[in-house]
Amino acid sequence: MAKAKIQKPVLTDLPNNVYNDRNDLTNAVGSLGNLRSERDRYVGDAQTKITKIQDELQEKIAPLDAKISHVTAGIVHFVKNRKDELFPDPEYKTLKLTTGSLQIRKVPASVKTRTSIAFLEKILEKAGLFNAFTNLSEKLSKNFLRIKLELNKEAILADPINAKSKTGIEFNEESERLYIRPDSIDVEIDSEVAA
Repeated sequence: MAKAKIQKPVLTDLPNNVYNDRNDLTNAVGSLGNLRSERDRYVGDAQTKITKIQDELQEKIAPLDAKISHVTAGIVHFVKNRKDELFPDPEYKTLKLTTGSLQIRKVPASVKTRTSIAFLEKILEKAGLFNAFTNLSEKLSKNFLRIKLELNKEAILADPINAKSKTGIEFNEESERLYIRPDSIDVEIDSEVAA
């Protein structure tokens, strides 16, 4: 569980905030405006510094990102062309090297179609369920209940041909990903690999 951040009390001289007349109130409102302007100026200065630091950082890491992408593309190309040689055992998809390891993992097929209200309504209309669903929703709403309509992705993946023909759902095909793990860092770099 994350620890709650404890705010330290701010030590500062606070002005008197007991106002006796309209003149005191007028001065307090003016003082509030001045304090807020000073605060906003500090925030603006800090944002300018942050932006400058981010720009400098981006300038420094952009060439490294380009090199990382270039080296990764070369590794992917090599593995793609020599996959059977590097991974001769179809059950064991890990290659240990002296500087790290390569792993190929299957990525299962998945539902590509984004759910939208219009899409779900179209499915209900095709099935002849739109009016029944609307009536049920209205009755439940009167009793402070709601129905959340969503795609049953498990059923879709179990019967993809029927799901595609009935509803027009699109799929991401099963694929493989190559995971590159250099020993020198505790990060995994992944990339698509042709099956």
